[in-house]
Amino acid sequence: MNEQKTPSAIDLKALFDKSRLAYAQLFNLYYAGLCGFAERIIGDGHAEDIVEDVFLKLWEGGTRFESELHLKAFLYRSVKNGCLNLVKMSGRAQNRNQIFYAERVEQETSVLHEITRAEVIRELYLAVDELPPQARRIIKLTYLDGKTNQEAADDMGLSIQTIKNQKMRGLSILKKKLPGDKFTLLILLPYIDLLWQTDLQTRS
Repeated sequence: MNEQKTPSAIDLKALFDKSRLAYAQLFNLYYAGLCGFAERIIGDGHAEDIVEDVFLKLWEGGTRFESELHLKAFLYRSVKNGCLNLVKMSGRAQNRNQIFYAERVEQETSVLHEITRAEVIRELYLAVDELPPQARRIIKLTYLDGKTNQEAADDMGLSIQTIKNQKMRGLSILKKKLPGDKFTLLILLPYIDLLWQTDLQTRS
């Protein structure tokens, strides 16, 4: 019996043969996670440019990958190197927070941590994107973007009670769709990022 691929699997042979469909699938699967990874190193000013450059080089390079894990490692390593090169070349390493984080991501354990985080965030976004429109936007604002209920209400022109009701509706759906650990991460995400930023400030 032939083994069936999961819907998210990348056809590595088609990618090597420069299939536009395989390339588009790869881009859709990894672009958001790679941008998030780059933003944590250099901020959002050049993150998309670096990620797009990595995808362009991948298309032009014709590298053959043994597995999707090998491909994923290549993508994240290339983005990491692009970010560090930008920091060094632009003189932005004068910022002590960037120096600390640049040194941190040079370590393999840190890179693996960031890859895991970025991939989990990508899975959360995919799950949130399947919510009803209003609940989806409220969950993105209050959990993924870190806004308060009041800020979300102001942005959307809704009452606080509507925000709370739609948030509970969205969370109820996500709790059924996401594994327990990923659902917990969604709830804690704003606090995790706040602690991470505070840690950087105390070390600078």
